[in-house]
Amino acid sequence: MRKDELTSEELFLKEGDNSAKLLLVDVHDSVMQAIGLGNGRLAVKSVPPLQEGDIPDIMHRMEPATEAKRYRKRTWSRPVRRWATVLILVVLVGGGYSMFMESPWQAAKFQYEVLPYEPLLATKEGGTIEVSKNPLVPTKGKIPQRVATKEEELLTEKNLEAYRVVEKLLLPGEGASYVLKKEDSGDERPQLGRVIPAMLFNDYSSYLAKAEEYKAPYLPRPEYLPEGYVFDQAWIQPDFEVNENELLALTDGIKLEGGYRVMWKKEAAASINYDYSSMRYKKGGSMVRINAKHIKSKTRTVESLLRTNTTNVENILVNGTQLIYTETTNNEIKLGYRYRLVWTDPEQNVVYDMTAAPESSSLTKEEVIRIAADMMK
Repeated sequence: MRKDELTSEELFLKEGDNSAKLLLVDVHDSVMQAIGLGNGRLAVKSVPPLQEGDIPDIMHRMEPATEAKRYRKRTWSRPVRRWATVLILVVLVGGGYSMFMESPWQAAKFQYEVLPYEPLLATKEGGTIEVSKNPLVPTKGKIPQRVATKEEELLTEKNLEAYRVVEKLLLPGEGASYVLKKEDSGDERPQLGRVIPAMLFNDYSSYLAKAEEYKAPYLPRPEYLPEGYVFDQAWIQPDFEVNENELLALTDGIKLEGGYRVMWKKEAAASINYDYSSMRYKKGGSMVRINAKHIKSKTRTVESLLRTNTTNVENILVNGTQLIYTETTNNEIKLGYRYRLVWTDPEQNVVYDMTAAPESSSLTKEEVIRIAADMMK
């Protein structure tokens, strides 16, 4: 170390040593030996030759070469231990396994566990969601299409006319039921119908406000969406029970051409329920649709999920909730979607259903599970 690099106190001490012509001693080796490190664990730098006017250093910086080798060995062995952990986990859970994913375009991570399929509990009373025991199979040959008679075509046309007549008499948010009769028709059964348009929303905030107002099943907006997918539309579908006896007892009504008459009754607001919500995200021709509905049937199988012979069925555990995951790649039978994920909230009797369409959707398994995971937060 040069003189100009020393403090005044260090310079005083070293010049005193030189003036006394004391032998300079490197105590490094003895100190290392005393503290148990020894000479073999550290690589010592060579001591540079002294220049005129310089004062020699007593201690020199040591590089832990052996420790560096040990660290590299530990780093190399980590992937081996990770795979060993995965294999042990598969054995312990009886065929299930865990996945830890990181999105390349969003530095976000999530973990899920794949389990063997089993029905999901949907209600507190024991109702379940199950995959159909009987798969759909392609039919051999073409099924002949039944041709409607002229009378049936006329009845369909009049039923549509009756719907439109009643719809014009309602204010937004109102609902009505109606009965269509043909005068002097004898034993011909009258046609019953209801008018209850869906509530459509082009932005999420408007949907959320109405869902809270009418206590419709709540669909949270996922923070994660695959690249390019944007909110398209949401809707709430009102519904009510038609009282057939009350409708058949109605008289007068509105006369239609062809000897038909439609009688109708506006439903009370208290009798209308809002048990179904849905929203849709799109990217070009690809679509992700997410639904939520209150379950009316409380016991046994409350819903059966369609499948084909090639449908892959699993249970996925994510965010502490299990869901049924199905993936269908059979192009012979068109289900209208490739992925379907279903999970439940038994305390609220609500079923959530997410589908990704069409069958040729480029979405991956991890992406659709990630969307569902975000919905469960």
